Amino acid sequence: MRFPQGSLNATVAQRFFEAADATKKGLGGGYAVFGDEQIFLNATNSEGKPYSGLDDASFQDGLSRAAVSFGSPKPMVSSLGNATARFIGNDWQRSTRGEDYQTLLGGSDGELVRKLDEISRCYAFLLAKTADSKGWTKDE
Repeated sequence: MRFPQGSLNATVAQRFFEAADATKKGLGGGYAVFGDEQIFLNATNSEGKPYSGLDDASFQDGLSRAAVSFGSPKPMVSSLGNATARFIGNDWQRSTRGEDYQTLLGGSDGELVRKLDEISRCYAFLLAKTADSKGWTKDE
């Protein structure tokens, strides 16, 4: 969802999330915010079954209907699409620093882990920049 420039803050994001959940229960799984965009993902399990209980068309329809009925600031659907992600298991009690992840990805010195570290640093920078521009604190 894209909101008018400078209008998306923690309160608006949470209000829209609650409105989307009220539109279709499966939309209440969570979201991420980057700049003026609020992102909803229809994640699936390893068998391809959406955790939301909604197929992609119903998920997208619910977000579109929530946007139409939402008050101010007025969001719009910015883009729809499919992405593939893999969630790799890690025994967090035994491997508190994600060692199981790293092993499955080629080891802590492997190229993939180095690339993920770079992405992580970029993500942390962008998150901090957005939080600063929105006046968010760690408690929000």
